[in-house]
Formats: sequence, C-alpha cells, structure tokens
Amino acid sequence: MSDTTALPPRSPRDPEPGDLAPGTAAGPATALRDEAHHDVDPAAPRSVRRTVALVLVAGLGMYIMMLTVNTALSLRIASIDPGQKEAVFGRAVSLSALVMLVTIPLGGALSDRTTSRFGRRRPWILGSLVVALLSMAVIGSTDSFALITFAYVIGIVAAQNAFSTYAVIPVEGVPDRLRARVMGLMGMFGALAMSAGSYLAAALVGIPVALMVVPVLLAALTTIPLLVMYKDPVKAAADVPPLDLRAMFSGMVVSPRRHPDFAWAWFSRFLAGIAMTAMFSFFIFYLMDGLNLPIAQAGASAGTLSLASAPVSILFFTVSGWLSDKLGRRKPFVALAAILMAIALVVAATSTTFTQFLVAWLIFAMGQAMYLTVDLALCAAVLPDARDAGKDMAVFQLALSLPNIIVPALAPAVLAMGAGHNYLLLWGGAAVLCAIGALTVFRVRGVR
Repeated sequence: MSDTTALPPRSPRDPEPGDLAPGTAAGPATALRDEAHHDVDPAAPRSVRRTVALVLVAGLGMYIMMLTVNTALSLRIASIDPGQKEAVFGRAVSLSALVMLVTIPLGGALSDRTTSRFGRRRPWILGSLVVALLSMAVIGSTDSFALITFAYVIGIVAAQNAFSTYAVIPVEGVPDRLRARVMGLMGMFGALAMSAGSYLAAALVGIPVALMVVPVLLAALTTIPLLVMYKDPVKAAADVPPLDLRAMFSGMVVSPRRHPDFAWAWFSRFLAGIAMTAMFSFFIFYLMDGLNLPIAQAGASAGTLSLASAPVSILFFTVSGWLSDKLGRRKPFVALAAILMAIALVVAATSTTFTQFLVAWLIFAMGQAMYLTVDLALCAAVLPDARDAGKDMAVFQLALSLPNIIVPALAPAVLAMGAGHNYLLLWGGAAVLCAIGALTVFRVRGVR
C-alpha cells in the first residue's frame, strides 16, 4: 500500500452556481451566513456561503444528537442496573456498530442514487431522523434491557445515517480550497454541541423519555432550514450510477493496490477511531468507578468537562483548519492530533482526581478537534470516484464505526483484568494504537 495514485480531479466536484439554494437563511442562519462569509472566503460564490450557513445551523443539532445519545444511553442503563452497565452498554453499542457495517454504506449508496424531486440527501435525512426519534422514545419508556438494546440499534443506525448523509452536503457543496475551514467551523459547532448535550443529559437523567428523545428532536429542529432552503441537486436516473449491491459491497474493501492513499487514510482513521471510542464510550463509567462519583454527579461532571473543553476545541477546530488550508498540508496536522490523543489517554487512565482527568480531557479535546477537522479534508481528497462520494465518505465513516464494535465488545473483559476497572490497560492500549495511526498517515502519498 505504499504506491501513489493521482488525486481524482474535482473530487467531489466544485459546485456550480445553479446547484445551491438561491434563497437566504432566516434568523440564526443569517448571522452564520455573515460569519461564514468572513471566515470561509469573501470571494466564494454567494451560494456557497449560504450553504455553509445552513450546514452549520443543522450541524449544531446533529452534533448534539450524535455526541449525546451514547452518554444518554450509558446514564439510562446505569440508572436501571449499575452492576450490569458495562456489559449491557457494550452489547448495545457493539451490535449497533455491526449493523452499521451494512446499513451506513448502503444508505450512502442509496442517497447517491436517489432521484426524488426533493433531491438526493434530504429524503434520507428526514426519514432517518423520524425513525431515530421513535426508537429513542422506546428506550426512555422501558426498563427491559433486551428492548432497550433492540431500540438502540434501530435508533442509532438511523441517527448515524442521517448524520452521514448530512455530512455529504459540505463535501459536495464546498470547494476543496475551503473545505478544511468549513470542517473546522462544523467542528466548532460540534464542540459547543457536546457541552450543551452533556449538560442536557445530566439535567434530564431523571426523566428517561426526555433524556433519550430531546437530542434527536433538537437535531430535527435545527435541520429544518437546511431541508427547506438548500437546493439539493435533483438527479435523473441516467445521471446516477446503477445500484449493484454485489458490486457495491465488494467495493467496500478498497483495493490497496489501486487506491493506496484511500486505504492508508482509512487505516489511520480506524486506529484513531479506537482511541476516540475508548475515551468517549467509557469516560462516564470512569467517573463513577475510577473517581467514585455518584451517577448524578458523574452526569453533571460530564457537562463540566465538555464546557471546559469547548473553547479549546473551538480554537483547534478553527485554527487547525485555517492553517491546514493556508499551508496546503494535511498529514502533519493529522499526525500531531493523533499523538495528542494518545498522550491524553495515558494521563486519563492514571488520574486520581477530577482535576487530573480534566487536564487529560483538555489534551484529548485539542487532538480530537484537530484530527476531525483536517482528517476529514484529507479523506475528501483521496476519494476514488466523485460519482460515489456518498458511498465512499460512508466507507470512511466506517473507520470510526468499526471501533464501536471492537472496543465495547472487548472492554468489559479488559477492564475486569487484574483488580478490576483496569482503565490503564484499556486506554493505554488504545493510546499505542493511536500513536501507530500517527505514523501510518504519512504513507498517504497523494496529499501533503
């Protein structure tokens, strides 16, 4: 996988003026339009700036949903039976991630080939959010772990499909020279959303239905401007590739010989995904078991962590994206980000006070913000085929989804080793893999 391949021209293509909405966003979107005008590029077409504004408004709720649902599930399970929380949580997350191996690429491929008069992306975003909302309502209404697991699998798969489909819009609608900065702005909203979502979960822990439903409901509400005002390009049947399921799933394994840059970028992202999954899936339980915090206090402390890291994340999201675009380099930023996450995991695993854990959390926030900003731009630059942008970006999303099968499935056994609650082994191992990922990214030859 060391050979180079030429980057696909305009992959995904730069938008044409007629592709995007002629209208303007109202309310908060108008303010964001002005911010995007300043931060993205004053020379960018007006339609591009408008699309950025709509994407950011939707991103606030989308990130709240995706960054809060797992925390909400862990609190919900712990409130029912603290003794089984790791096993039940791990089973639900692993099973859902396993299902995503099929559903997420399939959802991306289907949206690529949708010829609805409402566009390719909008029907899938809306439909997926409705399914997610109903599923989360079931989780909040029952104490049955079997039913909770089943509903979570359906709900999180739908939520992830909505998010993955939404994430294709800035890839399609923003030129490559601006993409890292836009991803940085999206990440900034993600940082704000994580803080808001953590406090939301802590506040609603005593109201199970609201705990599970409100994050998805917020995603639906903030996505309305995008669904209404973004002119999702309508494709005719002749303009989209035919749906060949056998060929599509065989294409999920990208040939390292034909597309080595794609393969190395994917593998590096997978190793970083293990680190992110290990930290975010189990930090709530570490606050309970490692720092001996009661469940309500653990939930509130999660909000404190997110609030404290929000300015750090915003800084690193925005500055790293801007610098990466300005310098025309991706790999050094991605490698440094992975190293920071590895260091943070070791510091977290050895912390004995909340203050020490907070330091680890802030270091991790630096690394994660930089990584998610620049790595997504790197991934967009090595897509094999612009016509299959939705499917190929979904394949990259699998690099972050697969760890959700592996880590939660293995974590209960790893944590049980020795005297129990062995977070040094769990997070230390994830740190080593993340550091390897930092080296692996330099095997991507077609990107600086």
